[in-house]
Amino acid sequence: MSSLTIENSTTLSCPVATSSFSATAVFEVQSPSRIQYLPFQVEFKEGTFKPPEMKSKIDLPENMDIFGQNISLSPLQQSLGPLENAVAGIARTISGLPPLKVPIPGERTKSWLITTYLDSDLRISRGDGGLFVLVKEENSLLDQ
Repeated sequence: MSSLTIENSTTLSCPVATSSFSATAVFEVQSPSRIQYLPFQVEFKEGTFKPPEMKSKIDLPENMDIFGQNISLSPLQQSLGPLENAVAGIARTISGLPPLKVPIPGERTKSWLITTYLDSDLRISRGDGGLFVLVKEENSLLDQ
């Protein structure tokens, strides 16, 4: 059996900043003889918090629909100067910081995964954490 590494990541974005978190896991193919039904043993080892990327300009739409009413955000946009200056100062402070790596301890870090469908663009798996539908990042299914 061979051991491989995978990384699950997510990115959170707001008008002021973008931040991301990832969890690294090692996995082992438990049954390599059955290509269409591969059980995996997965163990998460480490989480990584990347420093937020502060946006240089707060990008708000001109109007926003709130509870069926079209609200103009122009007055708010005009008063964002001081906030944008504060955000720029924070961005300068944290821009060179390295990612924060945190070990993931305990027995609950282990899981299993069985792939029930696999092609060149899509993988459908189930495990003790639920059902997972994974699509390659450059796939056109993500644009729909």
